[in-house]
Amino acid sequence: MSDQSTSRRQYRSSLRAAQASRTRAAITGAARELFETSGFAGTTIAQIAKHAGVATQTVYAAFGSKAKVARAIVEQMEESADAALWRERIAAEDDPQRILRAFAEWTGAFFSASMPQLLMAREVAAEMEEMAAEGNARRRAGLTALIQRIATTGAIRRGLSEVEAVDRAWILTGLDTYLNATSGCGWPPASYVNWLADMLVQQLLEPDSAQN
Repeated sequence: MSDQSTSRRQYRSSLRAAQASRTRAAITGAARELFETSGFAGTTIAQIAKHAGVATQTVYAAFGSKAKVARAIVEQMEESADAALWRERIAAEDDPQRILRAFAEWTGAFFSASMPQLLMAREVAAEMEEMAAEGNARRRAGLTALIQRIATTGAIRRGLSEVEAVDRAWILTGLDTYLNATSGCGWPPASYVNWLADMLVQQLLEPDSAQN
């Protein structure tokens, strides 16, 4: 087999992969718009296909089900809020208060950038127990990594177990807490971030560390 034949085959494979990626992006983009206007339950695969400009069977071939389309949208949310940049910033900090402040800012940015998708995800999760469990597991793993990161500084409140610390962070950083602050109380996102940073410091760090 010649190198030229191999190159042509690789080129065709790359074209197919690029086309498949564009098709998936068109489908998730169309689904996101429809979920936001009509809700998850009120949207059909046929409507998604029509809005994306593809055949209904193409949606099934690319994702398998409406729930899996929704899952793909949820997986895209973090990147839309620059998750990688925030992770780098948090990892670069060595002061526990600055770590928690950066995490509070990331939480606020994530909620602000992803609210329509988050509300959609909550609607889907109410119908799809497996998806809800996966989302909770990912969130808990992220909070556990945060607590373990702070524990390396020796600043975690004495007597507070890792599980208890994660529980406190879980409660404070929940979507309902953000909605209560911003929609219920009318706080601007910046006020929520400041409050969250203060509460994380108070609840997770030794008093001496929190006052430094």
